[in-house]
Amino acid sequence: MEQNQLPTQFSNAILLHSPYFTCLIDQSGLIKQVSESAKRHVGYQEDELIGKDVLEFIYPGDKRLVLTTMHKLSSEPGAATSYTIRYRSKNGDWRWLEAHVSNQTKDELLKSYVVYARDVTQQQETALANKVDLHYYNSLFQNHPGIVFSLTPEGIFDRINASVQKVLLYHEEEMIGEHFSKFTAPSFTFEAIKALSKASNQEPSVIEGKVINKHGKAVTLIITLIPVYLCPTKIGILGTARDISAEKTAQRELEKLSLVASKAVSCVVITDALGRTEWVNSEFTRVTGYTLREVLGKKPGHLLQGPDTDPMAVQYMNSQVLKKQPFHVELINYRKNGEKFWFSMNITPMFDDEGNLVQFFAIQDDVTERKQSEKKMQLLAEDLQKHNQELQQFNYIVSHNLRTPVANLLGLASILEQHPHDSENFHSSLQKLKQTAMSLFNVIKDLNDLLSLRDFDTNPNREQVCIHSVCQEVLKSLEDRFESLRASVNLAIPEDACLQATRAYIYSIFHNLIANAIKYRDTERPLEVSIRHEATEQYLIFKVEDNGVGIDLDKAKNSIFKLYGKIDKRADGRGMGLYMVKAQIESIGGSIEVESTPGKGTTFILSFPKKQ
Repeated sequence: MEQNQLPTQFSNAILLHSPYFTCLIDQSGLIKQVSESAKRHVGYQEDELIGKDVLEFIYPGDKRLVLTTMHKLSSEPGAATSYTIRYRSKNGDWRWLEAHVSNQTKDELLKSYVVYARDVTQQQETALANKVDLHYYNSLFQNHPGIVFSLTPEGIFDRINASVQKVLLYHEEEMIGEHFSKFTAPSFTFEAIKALSKASNQEPSVIEGKVINKHGKAVTLIITLIPVYLCPTKIGILGTARDISAEKTAQRELEKLSLVASKAVSCVVITDALGRTEWVNSEFTRVTGYTLREVLGKKPGHLLQGPDTDPMAVQYMNSQVLKKQPFHVELINYRKNGEKFWFSMNITPMFDDEGNLVQFFAIQDDVTERKQSEKKMQLLAEDLQKHNQELQQFNYIVSHNLRTPVANLLGLASILEQHPHDSENFHSSLQKLKQTAMSLFNVIKDLNDLLSLRDFDTNPNREQVCIHSVCQEVLKSLEDRFESLRASVNLAIPEDACLQATRAYIYSIFHNLIANAIKYRDTERPLEVSIRHEATEQYLIFKVEDNGVGIDLDKAKNSIFKLYGKIDKRADGRGMGLYMVKAQIESIGGSIEVESTPGKGTTFILSFPKKQ
């Protein structure tokens, strides 16, 4: 009996540890028996399966396959088949089952369908993932906008996408099976073979070189070669490429432009659409002191503009930039070391093919020397104009003031020769001769005063002059006159109100103005003189005000500061005073204005810049 039990125990042990589990299904589809290994494979106990319709555990979408298979097997006793279906596991998940079914319904012992099955969920999921990966790979390979190809380990084309055909113009059948070197330019073949060798040694490569299309034209590509392995065997090389022919052409043009710009005698600046620096040439660095690294990404104006840069010019630049219009402007900038210089700039906006602003291109020149020359020419022109006016004044003095006294002297000398020394006519003529000589002396004195102004312009001798102190001296010199007239004087100038000037000129200016207040006083009321000070951010202002007879500016406006431009012909003097005042003020950089109302008084306003 022990001998009869051994085969049975042996068979049960094999079934228990087999990678498959076994079950018997009768012709109605009910499970008759399952092996003990079923729990390990599908999670069910024997009593949870026996007596149940097998279709209860089959995925609805797979039931038709099972029924069709069983129907087919039912007509062929002993026949067998295999299929893969999904079943519901003990925890409710749908899992994959590989089943081998044999029709043993005619067997005297079995009288059932015998099923050998195993769970293949992991294999199915892996296969599905591989299928998805392959689908993605094929889609990427064929639809990638760039060039994609595969080579055998020996460098033979075995697959290409449509972009290869577009770039090289070969049909697929003309490239498949051909060695890649057939399509490379001779200068690139060696480099390509080295890259292929690296790929054979599991080392990816990125290379740039030229290939030849079907029409014999060179095309520049940047190529990536990636070795592909199916462990541990190398199965091929995957390649991608991008046509950079247009980029290389543009790069060569840019290199030419950069070479020209870098060697240009003008400063060249390229900015982006927002005005941030992208490139400057070496001349820009030489002129400004700033290197490309220092200005990169910054707006040039933020580095170069300073206190003396004309804000109106900057405003004009900003408005033209906003309008996207080319423009030219000249303004003061500052070098890196703080030195001021003049920049002449021609700035042009650059647009892409769609009309979008992409850059600004600026050609800039250091025109400091020209500006300095223009300034010198302007000063020279002003000096010539001034000297011309002086010559006119000299001509006036010589033609009118000097000719008359000389003619009188000659006439009187002739008269004196005709009369005895003790006659009345002789003494009368001699008195007139003295008066004429005095007139001649005054004319010569006027000429000397004018020459002294010219000498000062040529050789200025300036010092720090405090106006309060000078005015005190002037008032002291006129003290007797003020006292005799019972006049009142208000000196309201701080002691620290000082400027760079010639002290003698300042004295002469205030002496003339205050003396004029006495000369043109109103005899109907006491004289009042006020000397006041005002200060602005840029100017020192002094006002000499009186309550005299005043000036009718509508009549005297154009002659008040002219040589011999006497306002009141009845008053003493030759009309030199205000002319000299204006000339002296202008010689030290100041200006003078007058405000007056007849019958009320006059105010002279003197303005001097703080920075001289």
